Amino acid sequence: MIAIETFRETLKTEIIGKSHIEFHTDVSSTNDTAIARGKAGDVKDGTLIIADHQTAGRGRYGRTWEAPPGKCILASVIFTHRLKQEQVHLPNLIGALSIAQGIHTITGLTARIKHPNDVRIAKKKVAGVLTELEYDQHRHPFFVLGLGVNVNITEAELPSALRKTATSLQIAASEIGNTEICRPELLKAILSHLEENYLHLKSGNLPLIDSQLKTWEEEE
Repeated sequence: MIAIETFRETLKTEIIGKSHIEFHTDVSSTNDTAIARGKAGDVKDGTLIIADHQTAGRGRYGRTWEAPPGKCILASVIFTHRLKQEQVHLPNLIGALSIAQGIHTITGLTARIKHPNDVRIAKKKVAGVLTELEYDQHRHPFFVLGLGVNVNITEAELPSALRKTATSLQIAASEIGNTEICRPELLKAILSHLEENYLHLKSGNLPLIDSQLKTWEEEE
């Protein structure tokens, strides 16, 4: 379980998590919770929802996202920037970019982006992003960026059907001598990178985002 007050005090961001952080032991999905908060209106930019477990986590096209309690990063951020037409595809990508950057910052592992929303290590999925666009009760648009990262799942806990296509940071790190990864420190690193990338999005600095994506994308 994440000690939320300590997390809040040590989170080095100016937008994400500064106005509001919620921590839940169990939710249907962090995106569902974030969307409900956003639709209620007057939600602050950067509102952060964190959970230890999801009972109905999902990815693109309604695919399920299953994670053992307390083993993964499950979080969603509400952003109020009004996306322009040419920016609609970018939230998924800056989410994946931020995860890859955060993983490298904390573990030294090389994670790569597989368009449009997966993060993989050695061609195995370790994380995913789900962005959903919604409107509040005043018809103001917002988007929710959901992050799911397999952190401390062991080989035995990974379903056998997924072992050829998925991994966790603990499994990948065991190959370089590391074992358990600190989830709060990893989440803070991801959010710091996410805020930086979000500010580039807000300012319209798309060439910089494109350059970063090319650096971190997976080679075919």
